[in-house]
Amino acid sequence: MAFDLGNLLQQYIGGGANNGRAADDFDQVAQNAPRASIAQGIASALRSDQTPPFPQMVSQLFGQSNPDQRAGMLTNLLGGNGALLSSVAGGALAKIFGGNAPARVTPEQASQISPEQVQEIAEKAQQQNPGIVDRMSDFYAEHPTLIKAAGGAALAVALGYMAQNIRKQSPEKEGPVGILSNIFHKIFPGKKDDAPAQTQAQAPAAPTAAPAQPQAAPQAAPQAAPQAAPAPAAAPAMQQVDVEQILNGMQQSSGQQLNWRTSIVDLLKLLNLDSSLQSRKELAAELNYTGDTNDSAKMNIWLHRQVMNKLAANGGKVPADLRD
Repeated sequence: MAFDLGNLLQQYIGGGANNGRAADDFDQVAQNAPRASIAQGIASALRSDQTPPFPQMVSQLFGQSNPDQRAGMLTNLLGGNGALLSSVAGGALAKIFGGNAPARVTPEQASQISPEQVQEIAEKAQQQNPGIVDRMSDFYAEHPTLIKAAGGAALAVALGYMAQNIRKQSPEKEGPVGILSNIFHKIFPGKKDDAPAQTQAQAPAAPTAAPAQPQAAPQAAPQAAPQAAPAPAAAPAMQQVDVEQILNGMQQSSGQQLNWRTSIVDLLKLLNLDSSLQSRKELAAELNYTGDTNDSAKMNIWLHRQVMNKLAANGGKVPADLRD
């Protein structure tokens, strides 16, 4: 029997789950859920008021990680920011790295940094760039055994967030959900996404009946006309929404130079939707993206293509060069 991810996560909706089982359940989820979804769950735990502050949690995890994991954590925290390094511990840490934050911290260098100093680095990093929480969450998603050291309460929060996303994407609901749903409603408000696919599939059936009629006897001709009558009724269902025309019209009205044809960021901006990296990661999770969400350029290209594919599959007339 296949593993039922949704059923396992269901118990974490509303925070009523037994935190003592969270570590074991997280193991199961880490083996079956998309990494982007795991990262978003971890990010929610790192930001939650039910868990210690982000710098404290990072320090705790650093203290319980192996040399390679410590090096990876510091690499992500510093992000090559020499100014950040010199502002911690009175500049003492800068000496360890020769005055500059390296592109990649070595295990040997990481061994010279204490958990307390890491907490200070994390605090400074969060002040300068709130997005550091997402970056660290992506790293922890790659090392699910490490994040378990955060404790059952934090894991339960992460699982609860993932459970909410799973419920949003329940197959019992019709059509796209979440961010994708917002995209659909902006382009064709009130349109049921599955209806166009059905009408398009049925459309070829109407012409096939017509050629058969001339084979009948002449006196049968008057009867053929009533049989052909239903064909016009199907015509409205065959009409597609011209996505290109709609988006070009939106762009003209906006007065902005937005390249919606190639950029998912510009497409979201044109639709007045959240185009932040976090929002795009959520969209990637909705669409079951399995690539590296740290590589935003590659993810963005994939997202744009998939959104165009979804629009085309659900009643949108999309230029051929923008879809598969």
